[in-house]
Amino acid sequence: MWKRFFKGKEWDKSFKLGKKKMKDLLERVKKRGDEGVNLEALEVLEFYGLPVAPYRVVRSQDEVYQVAEDLGYPLVLKAITSKVIHKEDAEAVAVVNNKEMVNKMYPSVLGEVASRMPWLTLMGVLVQEKAEGTEKQEISLEREGKKAFPFKWIIRFFRDEKEEGIRDTEVVDIGDLAVHTPQKEEWREIYQGVWSLWLQYPQIRRLELDIICPPPSAKVVDAKIFFFEF
Repeated sequence: MWKRFFKGKEWDKSFKLGKKKMKDLLERVKKRGDEGVNLEALEVLEFYGLPVAPYRVVRSQDEVYQVAEDLGYPLVLKAITSKVIHKEDAEAVAVVNNKEMVNKMYPSVLGEVASRMPWLTLMGVLVQEKAEGTEKQEISLEREGKKAFPFKWIIRFFRDEKEEGIRDTEVVDIGDLAVHTPQKEEWREIYQGVWSLWLQYPQIRRLELDIICPPPSAKVVDAKIFFFEF
């Protein structure tokens, strides 16, 4: 299934809008001096064909109610900051099932960041559909140098929130990708976007994805992209 994709360099020919989106992002990151992005990572991945769980960004509590009506409960609230953080560590993420919970948790997720990490600038709150599924994959790819290869590819598998296994692979060439990439057709949409982005832009030092699954209803619920220094 993947032979043509890798050997035929389809990964470099696909997702023209995604490549433009990523090029624009790199220019902004260079100007801002960011080492990584979170919200913009979701935007880029959408243009690379990944099924991102629907989301909106709000900057006031009043906005949340309209967004909640549009997206429907349950929802996840995540604080957006000027630097990429692990929101669970900062307690800057909450699940809400109704308006009363929004009243309580919206100021809470902002307050936790303000009190625990006062050096960060709060940019708003990401309101996202809570993806349903009993399985989860945490995928990370990381390079040590600004070259396409080699890199480390790690996938952690979870079922009902319990870790069930880990795949840790040192990828040294295209052939390794063809061998180790999941062969099931329902994963193709996700992985061809991931590999296209990763191989097209060696400026990316690390890519992290959280995916609630199983496919075909799999959805990306979080993503982070970190860059080498420009």
